[in-house]
Amino acid sequence: MGNIYNKIVRFKNILNAWYEFKKDKRNKQDVLEFEYNLEENVFNLQNALLQKAYQPSGYKKFYIKDPKMRLIHKATVTDRLIHHLVSGYLEKIFEPEFITHSYSSRKNKGTNKAVLTLQGMANAVSNRNQKLCWVLKLDIKQFFASVNHQILINLLSHKISDEDFLNLLQKIIHSFPSKGIPIGNLTSQYFANIYLNELDIFITKQLRIPFYIRYADDFVILSENKQYLLDLITKIEEFLKSKLDLSLHPQKVTLRKFRSGIDFLGYIIFPNHILPRTKTKRRLVKKIKERINQYKNGEIDKEKLEATINSYLGYLGHASTHNFKKELISMIRSKLEIQ
Repeated sequence: MGNIYNKIVRFKNILNAWYEFKKDKRNKQDVLEFEYNLEENVFNLQNALLQKAYQPSGYKKFYIKDPKMRLIHKATVTDRLIHHLVSGYLEKIFEPEFITHSYSSRKNKGTNKAVLTLQGMANAVSNRNQKLCWVLKLDIKQFFASVNHQILINLLSHKISDEDFLNLLQKIIHSFPSKGIPIGNLTSQYFANIYLNELDIFITKQLRIPFYIRYADDFVILSENKQYLLDLITKIEEFLKSKLDLSLHPQKVTLRKFRSGIDFLGYIIFPNHILPRTKTKRRLVKKIKERINQYKNGEIDKEKLEATINSYLGYLGHASTHNFKKELISMIRSKLEIQ
């Protein structure tokens, strides 16, 4: 796909990317500072792109707990604007290549659909719990920190013929140390799906496995044959190592009966019901309390608060959580002092 770079450098397209980027960041200090001289900053960025002189800046590092500790690398506003600018084109180019059952960072996908699809697949394999269904759950060890830059660039070059666009993507990739991609970058979500699409194709096309779901670096394979699944582990490990320079997390390879409940994406999935993990419920309460405090302190507006609450309630929508949702709504009303 050629001619992309000429579109990227247009002032209108950079400006549109800015408005998309700033939607949920209106009160962030660095965003406000950029917007104060918006026209000048966009012109300067456009000129740097036109002259092919743009170079990414460094990253600000910090940890978040979500739910485990993660090291986040935050790029400058200018660099994050570039990430927004290129991500739309990455989506257009690569989205048609992705398998149906890849659920992370894609429109009309997400955790809810991944969980419901897993339950539906498992019920199909088990004939509605009439026979055994085994679920092999796998996780890639330190995926984001392990992405091989050259392999990623090669995968991008297979679909992108525009050399200027490819060079810009290489600058973004090489803005990080010699290996890995930063969790904080929007582009990393797209790079992750492009990289792991190779695994998806290997499993679904080469191994011809019909019951497979992936969400980011977590994936599951279902079968009524336990030994068949055990034999797959070595094949997958060998593929990851030889083709993608990755490895499985040895402590996160599990094989369980579906009827005993499958722990996936914060839920325990059973044949006839789905329960959120206790840790998931605690995390939701904590995050909602944080959002309410931000609203009270004027850091976010009412629209953002309502969107967050609706999102979390929607997250629980398909699970058996009637009592928990009632408690959550009561807590929200109490915190907001709604009579």
